[in-house]
Formats: sequence, C-alpha cells, structure tokens
Amino acid sequence: MNDLISIIVPVYNVEKYLEKCVKTLMEQSYKNIEIILVDDGSTDSSGKLVDRLANNDARITVVHKKNAGLGMARNTGLDYATGKYVAFIDSDDYTDVNMIQKLHNALEEYNSDTSYCGYTMAYDSGEFVSVPAYYNRQVFCDEEIIDKVLLEMVAGKPEAPKDAILSMSVWHALYSMDIIRDNNIRFPSEREFISEDIIFDIAYLQKAKSVCYINDPLYFYRCNNVNSLTHQYNDNEFARQKKQIEKIEFELGRFIEPERFLYRTDRYFLGRYRTCVQKAIRRSEIEPSFDLYNHIFEMTTDDKIRRVIARYPFWKNPVKQRVFNFCIRIKFIPGILLLGKLSTNGKNRRF
Repeated sequence: MNDLISIIVPVYNVEKYLEKCVKTLMEQSYKNIEIILVDDGSTDSSGKLVDRLANNDARITVVHKKNAGLGMARNTGLDYATGKYVAFIDSDDYTDVNMIQKLHNALEEYNSDTSYCGYTMAYDSGEFVSVPAYYNRQVFCDEEIIDKVLLEMVAGKPEAPKDAILSMSVWHALYSMDIIRDNNIRFPSEREFISEDIIFDIAYLQKAKSVCYINDPLYFYRCNNVNSLTHQYNDNEFARQKKQIEKIEFELGRFIEPERFLYRTDRYFLGRYRTCVQKAIRRSEIEPSFDLYNHIFEMTTDDKIRRVIARYPFWKNPVKQRVFNFCIRIKFIPGILLLGKLSTNGKNRRF
C-alpha cells in the first residue's frame, strides 16, 4: 500500500544542520510523504531556511510558532499531520534515504501498527558508531509489547548486562496516527520532564496492538561534544530526574502492577543518579568553586535515592554497577567520586 506518512521536524536554531536533515527527507525512496517543519520561534536563520526549502518541494508544510520547546513543537506537528503513520525527526540529525521505506515495509510484512529500526551515533570528531536495534525482524503483540518493548525501554532487570537494551527515543520509528488520535496522545514539555519521549512511549505503547523491529541503523543521531551545555550539570538537575522517575512510575502504575516494573524504574533512577554524578564531576573540572562533595552528598542522602537503594537488589547488577551502588548504599562519597571520575575520563562514559 502507498500510505501517506507524515514526518514531523521541530526546528529551533539549527541553521548549521537543518538543510542536510530536510534534504535526506526530501530524498526518501518512499515518496508519499508530507514533511511538517515546525519553526519553534528560531532566532537564527532557521525560520527563513525552512521557508526556502518549502518552495522547493510541495510536500513540505511550514508552521511558524512562538517558542515553547521540542515537545510542544511536535504536538503542533501532530495537529497538522494527515498521514496514516508519523515519524518524528530531530532537525540536527539526518536519516538514511531508505529509512521510511524500510520501516513501512516492516509494518506491512508483520501487519503491525508500529515499527522501530536501529541508529548510528555521529560524533563531532567524524566517528560513526552503529547501534543496530536489539531485536531484528521480530514482532510483539499485546502483553509482549509491555514486557519486551516498553519495560525494556525503561531499564533492564537487575541482572541484565546493560541498563536498557532498547532506545526510548521516538526518532527511529513509525507510529500509527489512528492510535495517537483515538487516544489523544501528546508529548509533555521537556521543560517539565527531562525525557518527554518515554512519557509518550508509555501512553502510546499501552494502546499498540503489534510492534515490530528491524535492526538496520537508519537514523543518524548527532552526538555533541561532552563539554557542551547539554552535558553540563545544573543545580536543579537531580530534582528534575526525581520528578521524571516519579512521573514514569505514576504512568506505569495506571495499567501495570508495581511488581512488574519497580526494579526497572529503580535501575533507571540509579542510572540517572550516575549520570548526575558524572556531569557534576565535569562541572567541577571547569568551575573550581563548585562544591562537588556537598552536591554528591545531598544527592546520596536524598529520601528518594535512599528508598530505592534500600530495596533494590544491586548485588545482581554487573560488577561495576554493583560496586557503585554499594557505595551509594553505605553513603561512601569518596568511592562514588572515584568511580564517577574513572567512568568520566574513560572513552565509554557510562557503566
């Protein structure tokens, strides 16, 4: 079938990357698409650039709006979308020209309403690291979608070798517009929640009937320098991570028994704690006046982290995480800082 597919691209101050992003969409081998460029109040030349690109392709619709953030821009795009399926593409990234075709082929082959693919991390240095999807040519239905897709996006079980085997990002998938419309599914603001994608995933996947995966890395995700603002530690970051996990637990608890997800959300939160430690360490390296020890102490003695570490079976984790989580359990701040520094200085900044 030649279904119309909507592609929503929020745009905000990405003049350096925007043209490549949009051109890879215009050049898709699957031709029956509409490209919705939502200019979220850009202050650089992005607004003019989207208008110029629209003049070159009748399939492009441009919406200019007041700045409200990524999630709200995607929601605006959904208001304009008329396709049977929808893809969400970030404007500083780009795609393989066969991405939409292959994802749509998977939908038809497996009679699914949702399809995911792998992706490639494109570093500023010119390095490319392919991340094929964990599943390949596999389809999940009904309760399998919850256990083998949604919960694996949140985090793995305690004994799993990785925090999560599936990406929670929405930019490497095709979603059913019928499911989105019928259930009035929208993105929250990333100004309220650090990861708006997982909140969308929870709302969407509980309504999906069939989800399929192909492992081809068809999306190119640009990885900024670790010294950029994105990777720096803000004073309210840990508080925002707490708000995020409480939202995830609340939304999952509306349709899943807590015993099915609690250890997974605990692992998610412990992983975000580690990320906060690593980012705080990097901040202390460029801002000598930053009180690193007290920040880590306050995080470690926080009521939420104490409840999580008290119940979580961290001894089942991989060795490095087990040691790190033991340091959290006994409030051993020097050990937390040492392990955090070792992981921050290494090539792989997560463990």
